[in-house]
Amino acid sequence: MMIIGDVLFWKNQLSNYLQAQVNAVEAHVRKHMTAADLEQSGDEIAARMLEAAIVGSLSIDFDNPEREVKERRVTVRDHFSGNVTIDGVRVTKSFAFTGHAELFYLRPSTFDSGPPRGTVQAGRVILGYEGRNDPDGIKRSIAEQENQLKQYAAWSKAEVDAHEARLPGLLKNAVERRRKSLQEINKLSDF
Repeated sequence: MMIIGDVLFWKNQLSNYLQAQVNAVEAHVRKHMTAADLEQSGDEIAARMLEAAIVGSLSIDFDNPEREVKERRVTVRDHFSGNVTIDGVRVTKSFAFTGHAELFYLRPSTFDSGPPRGTVQAGRVILGYEGRNDPDGIKRSIAEQENQLKQYAAWSKAEVDAHEARLPGLLKNAVERRRKSLQEINKLSDF
Protein backbone atom coordinates (compact mmCIF):
# COMPACT_ATOMS: atom_id res chain seq x y z
CA MET A 1 0.00 0.00 0.00
CA MET A 2 1.32 3.43 -0.91
CA ILE A 3 -0.08 6.72 0.34
CA ILE A 4 0.06 9.33 -2.43
CA GLY A 5 1.63 12.75 -1.93
CA ASP A 6 4.06 14.62 0.26
CA VAL A 7 3.99 15.14 4.00
CA LEU A 8 1.75 18.14 4.68
CA PHE A 9 2.05 20.69 7.49
CA TRP A 10 5.72 19.85 8.06
CA LYS A 11 8.24 21.63 5.81
CA ASN A 12 8.68 24.86 7.82
CA GLN A 13 7.33 26.30 11.07
CA LEU A 14 4.10 28.28 10.96
CA SER A 15 5.24 30.36 13.94
CA ASN A 16 8.28 31.62 11.96
CA TYR A 17 6.06 32.56 9.03
CA LEU A 18 3.63 34.44 11.28
CA GLN A 19 6.48 36.20 13.10
CA ALA A 20 7.83 37.37 9.74
CA GLN A 21 4.38 38.84 9.06
CA VAL A 22 4.48 40.68 12.40
CA ASN A 23 7.98 41.96 11.64
CA ALA A 24 6.75 43.31 8.29
CA VAL A 25 3.97 45.45 9.83
CA GLU A 26 6.23 48.42 10.55
CA ALA A 27 7.67 48.47 7.01
CA HIS A 28 4.20 48.05 5.50
CA VAL A 29 2.87 51.05 7.44
CA ARG A 30 5.95 53.14 6.60
CA LYS A 31 5.53 52.36 2.90
CA HIS A 32 1.78 52.96 2.68
CA MET A 33 1.16 55.84 5.11
CA THR A 34 2.08 59.32 3.94
CA ALA A 35 1.54 62.84 5.24
CA ALA A 36 -1.71 62.93 3.26
CA ASP A 37 -3.09 60.27 5.64
CA LEU A 38 -2.62 62.40 8.77
CA GLU A 39 -6.18 63.71 8.48
CA GLN A 40 -7.58 60.19 9.03
CA SER A 41 -7.84 58.55 12.43
CA GLY A 42 -5.43 55.80 13.41
CA ASP A 43 -8.33 53.33 13.43
CA GLU A 44 -9.30 54.25 9.85
CA ILE A 45 -5.76 53.86 8.58
CA ALA A 46 -5.23 50.57 10.45
CA ALA A 47 -8.56 49.21 9.15
CA ARG A 48 -7.56 50.09 5.57
CA MET A 49 -4.23 48.28 5.96
CA LEU A 50 -5.62 45.27 7.79
CA GLU A 51 -6.83 43.46 4.68
CA ALA A 52 -3.31 43.34 3.21
CA ALA A 53 -1.87 42.13 6.54
CA ILE A 54 -4.28 39.23 7.10
CA VAL A 55 -2.86 35.78 6.40
CA GLY A 56 -6.25 34.02 6.38
CA SER A 57 -6.54 30.54 7.83
CA LEU A 58 -7.28 27.48 5.72
CA SER A 59 -10.90 26.49 5.30
CA ILE A 60 -11.36 22.99 3.89
CA ASP A 61 -14.74 21.79 2.60
CA PHE A 62 -14.84 18.32 4.12
CA ASP A 63 -18.59 18.01 3.42
CA ASN A 64 -18.26 17.89 -0.38
CA PRO A 65 -15.34 15.66 -1.34
CA GLU A 66 -14.61 14.46 -4.86
CA ARG A 67 -13.79 10.77 -5.04
CA GLU A 68 -12.05 8.96 -7.86
CA VAL A 69 -11.18 5.28 -8.28
CA LYS A 70 -9.12 4.07 -11.25
CA GLU A 71 -7.88 0.64 -12.14
CA ARG A 72 -4.15 0.80 -12.66
CA ARG A 73 -1.05 -1.34 -13.05
CA VAL A 74 0.98 -0.88 -9.88
CA THR A 75 4.29 -2.20 -8.62
CA VAL A 76 4.10 -3.85 -5.20
CA ARG A 77 6.50 -5.77 -3.01
CA ASP A 78 5.97 -9.52 -3.14
CA HIS A 79 7.46 -11.59 -0.30
CA PHE A 80 8.74 -14.28 -2.66
CA SER A 81 9.82 -12.57 -5.84
CA GLY A 82 10.58 -8.95 -4.88
CA ASN A 83 8.79 -6.26 -6.82
CA VAL A 84 5.98 -7.33 -9.13
CA THR A 85 3.52 -5.40 -11.26
CA ILE A 86 -0.12 -6.26 -10.68
CA ASP A 87 -3.58 -4.95 -11.47
CA GLY A 88 -4.35 -2.52 -8.67
CA VAL A 89 -6.13 0.72 -7.98
CA ARG A 90 -5.49 4.40 -7.51
CA VAL A 91 -8.01 5.98 -5.15
CA THR A 92 -8.19 9.70 -4.41
CA LYS A 93 -10.43 11.84 -2.24
CA SER A 94 -10.05 15.58 -2.67
CA PHE A 95 -11.44 18.62 -0.91
CA ALA A 96 -11.77 22.21 -2.07
CA PHE A 97 -10.14 24.77 0.19
CA THR A 98 -9.79 28.50 0.57
CA GLY A 99 -6.80 30.28 2.05
CA HIS A 100 -3.13 30.39 1.19
CA ALA A 101 -1.94 27.04 -0.16
CA GLU A 102 1.49 27.55 1.44
CA LEU A 103 -0.13 27.01 4.85
CA PHE A 104 -0.32 23.30 3.98
CA TYR A 105 3.47 23.20 4.21
CA LEU A 106 3.84 25.05 7.52
CA ARG A 107 3.92 23.02 10.75
CA PRO A 108 1.71 24.45 13.50
CA SER A 109 3.11 24.80 17.02
CA THR A 110 0.88 21.92 18.10
CA PHE A 111 1.64 18.76 16.12
CA ASP A 112 2.16 15.02 16.46
CA SER A 113 4.30 12.42 14.73
CA GLY A 114 1.71 11.52 12.09
CA PRO A 115 1.03 14.44 9.78
CA PRO A 116 -1.19 13.79 6.77
CA ARG A 117 0.18 13.14 3.31
CA GLY A 118 -1.34 14.60 0.19
CA THR A 119 -1.05 16.83 -2.82
CA VAL A 120 -2.14 20.46 -3.05
CA GLN A 121 -3.12 21.76 -6.47
CA ALA A 122 -5.67 24.01 -8.12
CA GLY A 123 -7.52 24.91 -4.92
CA ARG A 124 -7.86 21.30 -3.77
CA VAL A 125 -6.06 19.11 -1.27
CA ILE A 126 -5.91 15.50 -2.49
CA LEU A 127 -5.51 12.42 -0.33
CA GLY A 128 -4.82 9.15 -2.06
CA TYR A 129 -3.71 5.55 -2.15
CA GLU A 130 -2.17 3.41 -4.85
CA GLY A 131 -1.68 -0.34 -4.60
CA ARG A 132 -3.53 -3.63 -4.20
CA ASN A 133 -7.30 -3.52 -4.29
CA ASP A 134 -8.01 -3.95 -0.57
CA PRO A 135 -11.28 -2.02 -0.05
CA ASP A 136 -11.27 -2.18 3.76
CA GLY A 137 -7.59 -1.24 4.03
CA ILE A 138 -7.96 1.58 1.51
CA LYS A 139 -11.01 3.04 3.24
CA ARG A 140 -9.26 2.85 6.60
CA SER A 141 -6.10 4.48 5.22
CA ILE A 142 -7.98 7.34 3.53
CA ALA A 143 -10.11 7.89 6.67
CA GLU A 144 -6.95 8.10 8.82
CA GLN A 145 -5.39 10.63 6.43
CA GLU A 146 -8.62 12.67 6.41
CA ASN A 147 -8.74 12.70 10.22
CA GLN A 148 -5.11 13.84 10.37
CA LEU A 149 -5.84 16.53 7.76
CA LYS A 150 -8.75 17.78 9.88
CA GLN A 151 -6.60 17.83 13.02
CA TYR A 152 -3.67 19.65 11.43
CA ALA A 153 -5.97 22.14 9.69
CA ALA A 154 -7.61 22.88 13.07
CA TRP A 155 -4.22 23.37 14.76
CA SER A 156 -3.11 25.66 11.93
CA LYS A 157 -6.37 27.63 12.03
CA ALA A 158 -6.13 28.18 15.79
CA GLU A 159 -2.59 29.55 15.45
CA VAL A 160 -3.39 31.77 12.46
CA ASP A 161 -6.60 33.07 14.09
CA ALA A 162 -4.71 33.98 17.29
CA HIS A 163 -2.13 35.82 15.17
CA GLU A 164 -4.81 37.72 13.29
CA ALA A 165 -6.57 38.74 16.50
CA ARG A 166 -3.38 40.65 17.39
CA LEU A 167 -3.05 42.40 14.02
CA PRO A 168 -5.41 45.37 14.55
CA GLY A 169 -3.51 46.41 17.70
CA LEU A 170 -0.12 45.94 16.03
CA LEU A 171 -1.21 47.98 13.03
CA LYS A 172 -2.72 50.74 15.16
CA ASN A 173 0.50 51.04 17.20
CA ALA A 174 2.60 51.14 14.02
CA VAL A 175 0.28 53.77 12.54
CA GLU A 176 0.63 55.95 15.64
CA ARG A 177 4.44 55.68 15.52
CA ARG A 178 4.36 56.61 11.84
CA ARG A 179 1.98 59.51 12.57
CA LYS A 180 4.42 60.93 15.14
CA SER A 181 7.31 60.56 12.70
CA LEU A 182 5.40 62.32 9.91
CA GLN A 183 4.29 65.10 12.26
CA GLU A 184 7.91 65.68 13.30
CA ILE A 185 8.93 65.87 9.64
CA ASN A 186 6.09 68.35 8.97
CA LYS A 187 7.52 70.67 11.63
CA LEU A 188 10.40 71.30 9.24
CA SER A 189 8.13 72.61 6.49
CA ASP A 190 8.47 76.23 7.62
CA PHE A 191 12.26 76.58 7.91
